[in-house]
Amino acid sequence: MAAFLHLFDALRPGREAGKVEERPPRPRIGLALSSGGAKGLAHIGVIQVLEENGIEVDAVAGTSMGAYVGGLWASGLNGKELEGLAADMTRRRDLLELLDPVFPPRRGFVRGANIHKRLEKTLQDRTFEGLEKSFLAVATEFDTLERAVFRSGDVASAIVASLAVPGVVVPFLRDGIEYIDGGVCDPLPVGLAKSTWDLDYVIAVNVLPPIGSLRRRSSHGRRRNYWRRGLGVLNQHLNYFARGNLLDILRAAAMGSQMRLVEKSAREADVLISPLSPKTGWHDYHRYAKYIEIGREAAMQALPEIEALFQSGETSPTYGNTNRKVTSCA
Repeated sequence: MAAFLHLFDALRPGREAGKVEERPPRPRIGLALSSGGAKGLAHIGVIQVLEENGIEVDAVAGTSMGAYVGGLWASGLNGKELEGLAADMTRRRDLLELLDPVFPPRRGFVRGANIHKRLEKTLQDRTFEGLEKSFLAVATEFDTLERAVFRSGDVASAIVASLAVPGVVVPFLRDGIEYIDGGVCDPLPVGLAKSTWDLDYVIAVNVLPPIGSLRRRSSHGRRRNYWRRGLGVLNQHLNYFARGNLLDILRAAAMGSQMRLVEKSAREADVLISPLSPKTGWHDYHRYAKYIEIGREAAMQALPEIEALFQSGETSPTYGNTNRKVTSCA
């Protein structure tokens, strides 16, 4: 009976005997990862959830910290390995090895050469052409402030150019041209990913908070003893990373423009994941586990929306732009 039914099915109109019906091709998925300093470690949590649920990504576009995480992932490192690298940066010795202070800090406080060396060691001199996934990194030309898109050559130098935060890292020289942070011109490269590759959908991960969501915490009105008050004054005057000091002001000014650019780019995404953590700072790399967990939570909430892209049966870019938004705040 089974053989008879199989023969009957094979002879149905539109079917050829002995021919196996092919499944429709899966849609090509791109991932756009935003800038955001230490908050960008949430990208690792998103990547882990995608891997654990079999969501295949064909291409990655990243800016600043998004370029750092995206470039390492495109090179073949998995989510757990990326988390291991983030954990390494919590040790004082590893952090000190990354710092190459500039004195006087005329163009930045850190040269960036040690970051470059660390990346070269991790990437083993990989080029864009030798990566396991298609990848691009966004930077900004210092002289013209035009967007620079890196898709060829050395990957490590492209990533450092992308994350050269103005005022913090000295403009990075690559092939005779100086570059600063890509977040200045394109903090969430969704449109760039769509125009560069033949993709059906782009999933965007934005770690930058929306405009108006940040409120400066003030110590006015608090009762503190003289010792703590004195230490607080010293910290404000001597610690460049203290809230309200030079680096914080520079970073806040840069983030303000990025937050506005992100709003426009986010509307182009087919699925928008926003792992938001307003209670932490852009340089809190020692809180890597918290950021990764926030990224995981946001990605888990987004899974039904992402899986719907594969179930639609359509693979044309014209079926994108659903702009589903999933936000996780902690």
